[in-house]
Amino acid sequence: MRFQRRTSAVLALVGTTALLATGCSGGSGGSGDGGGDGGDGAKPDVLTVAAWMDFPQELLDGFEEEYGIKVEINSFPDGASAQTVLRNGLAADGAGLSDLHLIELDWWTEMMAVPDDWATLPEVPGRWVDWKVTQGSVDGEIKGYGTDIGPLAIAFNSQLLADAGLPSDPEGFAELVGGEDATWETFLEAGREFISRSDAAWVDSMVTPMQAAINLLPAAFENPDTGNPVPLAENEAIAETFEMFATAAEEGVSAGIAIGHADWGAGFQAQQWATVITPAWMTGIIAENAAGIDGWLIADVFPEGGGNWGGSFFSVPATGPNVEWAITLADYLTSPEAAIAMFQLNGQFPSQVEAMGDPAVADSEHEFFGNQKIGAIYGQLAAEAGDAAAGGYRGVNFAGIQTIVMDGIRRVEDGSETPQQAWASAVAAFDALGLTTD
Repeated sequence: MRFQRRTSAVLALVGTTALLATGCSGGSGGSGDGGGDGGDGAKPDVLTVAAWMDFPQELLDGFEEEYGIKVEINSFPDGASAQTVLRNGLAADGAGLSDLHLIELDWWTEMMAVPDDWATLPEVPGRWVDWKVTQGSVDGEIKGYGTDIGPLAIAFNSQLLADAGLPSDPEGFAELVGGEDATWETFLEAGREFISRSDAAWVDSMVTPMQAAINLLPAAFENPDTGNPVPLAENEAIAETFEMFATAAEEGVSAGIAIGHADWGAGFQAQQWATVITPAWMTGIIAENAAGIDGWLIADVFPEGGGNWGGSFFSVPATGPNVEWAITLADYLTSPEAAIAMFQLNGQFPSQVEAMGDPAVADSEHEFFGNQKIGAIYGQLAAEAGDAAAGGYRGVNFAGIQTIVMDGIRRVEDGSETPQQAWASAVAAFDALGLTTD
């Protein structure tokens, strides 16, 4: 079945948003209008895409029908694996890279350290929320077309809450964790109340809320003016955040099993925790891992007013043999229609304005989450988060430093270190990197 590309206008309500995409057209090619026809490049038989999620086959077949080019997905088990391959390929002048690469926000800056490694993409005015285009640009040139964003909510097991004698409907749960004035402290206090009434933990792992809290900081680990890291021992904002979550971990508020852990799915099945910090892209992952467990719902509340976790971009290596056609594919895979298809398949919340307002997203009901209209919930949360949704500064050392800090939280959760010991170990690991600091 052909994947049809609609040409309808953006909904009037959405159209009032500031939509002007930033960046420069030109660079390594493309048609300049976002449509693209592959330019003058020789037409390949196959284009390859490096990614780590499922694609609707109808979407891939539609590109082949429209352009006569087959799309093959070079699939990775996770983003970290894709990052390693991409890092190695860039270091080898593009050897072994795919025609198109999906790049996560957290390692975007590292991959863009040499902007000339990447083709400059044509503007597509009005397609994305403006801050997504800003994120995907380097020195005013668009280097990545936005895919999803990750507005944040909280998923909770209503049956576990009810068994503990606590509010178990979305509105009551929202008030339990602080309502419109929710903070991380009120969220954790609700967790302490819960574990006093239940054998289950409050949250799967403190790593998840810790990362969400970091994403809300304007400059978590590095100085935006210089790009240099701030010495971890002197980073008061991170130290205070670490202490808050590590103390709760030591008290048993978390189960110590984060997403990606081998026992995460089993933990859902055993109902080991009551809540999960849930960016929009995680809804499908939860539904898969908690299949058969009734009572999971999404609450339209988030500490500190909301935020964003994750989101990715499609980028084209400049040394590839099919740059012009890869740009055409990047445009195709980030159209509003493609974004809707990915939302329906994987739960990835679109960054494309037209897709956000489409009934297929805004009015969608999720059977696993009690037929809640999660598209509308996440759309509202994204709007309420405002500028915070763009996230803070991420320099080339962001991911590495964050890993050091998160590993400290994990050591507290597994009981191998106290919060104080874990922080000291994290500082020592940071110092051992020998980075130039401000």
